[in-house]
Amino acid sequence: MQKIIKKFAQDEALAYHLYNMVSKKQTDESHKEILKGIALQEKEHFHKLNELLDEKIDINTYSKKQYRFYKFILTFFGVIFTLRLFEKRERKSHIKYAKYEQEIPIIKEVVTEEKKHEEKLDNILKDKKLLYASSVILGLNDALIEMSGAIAGFTFAVENSKSIAVVSLIMGVAASLSMAASEFLSAKTDNHENPLKSALYTFITYSVVVALLILPYLFLSKYVALGVMIGTVILIIFTFNVYLSIAKKESLLKNFLTMALIAICVSVVSFSIGILINKI
Repeated sequence: MQKIIKKFAQDEALAYHLYNMVSKKQTDESHKEILKGIALQEKEHFHKLNELLDEKIDINTYSKKQYRFYKFILTFFGVIFTLRLFEKRERKSHIKYAKYEQEIPIIKEVVTEEKKHEEKLDNILKDKKLLYASSVILGLNDALIEMSGAIAGFTFAVENSKSIAVVSLIMGVAASLSMAASEFLSAKTDNHENPLKSALYTFITYSVVVALLILPYLFLSKYVALGVMIGTVILIIFTFNVYLSIAKKESLLKNFLTMALIAICVSVVSFSIGILINKI
């Protein structure tokens, strides 16, 4: 039992440091205070569990590997995505702790407060929006569907794979600028707080996708490159939908299949047009 209590105490120590880390990234003062409050409760849980140990541990005795993982997530995926993971972590914690309510009396109090933490996190996430997510989605969807379809068509209409890459690049640059301009005007009309930033997100997302789709044509024969491109499209769609399924609590399978099916259908149609143009 001492081993289990020690593990629980280390988990609470980790949670204390994680919530403190995220609170520092908050711009909303009310959210910052909520996260600091949760951190202090996690610290109290640690001390209460630590009192039950024969050999006491320090509050800095926690999994550094997990801490670095969440720090990476926070840096590259943002506060909202990280808080969604925290929300899941809280849910798993109180389920795990509940098994030991009889053996460790303090656990019941910990479980009750962990459930409240989950509710507080959910309230924060309801209050905040996934800023610029719509701009990223716009750039991603359009780039995947338009460019994959166009490149598939060029594969049959144009003989040389490097020529396909050049034509696709010209089209991709023009399309990314056009999409960014459209997003800027749309965001400005909707009184978005930063329309230029929305346009930039759209442009960057579109450009990155275009580069990934064109890359195989610079090094491979055109039909092999086409296969690699389609695989890249599927991988990008899956990765992005994993992100959305966590950040926005959306269905991973449904969204993934919808986007993948649309992209494949457009590619097949463009493919057919390319064959027709080549014959003509």
